[in-house]
Amino acid sequence: MAFEQLLWLVPVFFMIHNLEETLFMEKWSKRFSLKLFQIQSTRQFVIAVSFLTAICFLLSYIGLEILEKPLGYMLVLEIQTALFVNAFFPHVGLAIRFREYNPGLFTALSITVPFSIYLGVLAYRENIIDMPRLGWLFGLSLLLIPVSIFISLTIGKLFAR
Repeated sequence: MAFEQLLWLVPVFFMIHNLEETLFMEKWSKRFSLKLFQIQSTRQFVIAVSFLTAICFLLSYIGLEILEKPLGYMLVLEIQTALFVNAFFPHVGLAIRFREYNPGLFTALSITVPFSIYLGVLAYRENIIDMPRLGWLFGLSLLLIPVSIFISLTIGKLFAR
């Protein structure tokens, strides 16, 4: 499969991950109240992850069909880098903290982490990314993850009423 075709799997795998989270998030979040990101209902969460998934598909489309290749590839690689970081913070971190499964952990470890490593190695081998750019992607991810979670849950809360 060509590199660009692999990049189209980014929003698809994100959608699968969000589906796993959606199935179990309300029940799990009521057991482990997290003050930072409040999830009040499945409806709120479905709206939030639907918004994030739509944004992911839109940005992937822009990156792969509209922008020049190097910049477009970096945009989609940033999304995947954020998903990779998200696999560890919060998913693995919460699993360690509460010593049990949390919604999204299975797909984070079985799909996101291996795919991220494969895609990153391939991008490096094909000279699409280098270590300094990878560092920037990780740094940006640390900012984007909490901001995107906050914005999406706020949108979910507003539209769930």
